[in-house]
Amino acid sequence: MARILLVEDLDGVRSSLRTVLSLAGHSVVEAEDGRVGLERAREQQFNLVVTDVVMPNLDGSEVILSLKRNGAGTPVLAISGGGAWADTEGALALARENADAVLAKPFSRAALLTAVDLLLRRNPG
Repeated sequence: MARILLVEDLDGVRSSLRTVLSLAGHSVVEAEDGRVGLERAREQQFNLVVTDVVMPNLDGSEVILSLKRNGAGTPVLAISGGGAWADTEGALALARENADAVLAKPFSRAALLTAVDLLLRRNPG
């Protein structure tokens, strides 16, 4: 179906999300932090980017801003459960201004797939 870039620093969360997205028929490319995610985005084209907000090296808000600045037009789903510098709502408030959609962790499989499907339908590219 779609090529999705998944940017998530926690191995277990990344693995679970990859499994859910793959079982839904999507091709998933993983990145363990924002820097690696931006490298992957420069190397390949994606239909959607799913990025955590609170990450080391380069946080998701910076990833989103960089992707939007580069004008690729790829929709972005920001996810967060908060972290050391912000609670969940604080982290998502930063992302909400530039991401195409946001989900607060923990979220259900159905909520993830619904958000992904809505973004892909809006941006079929």
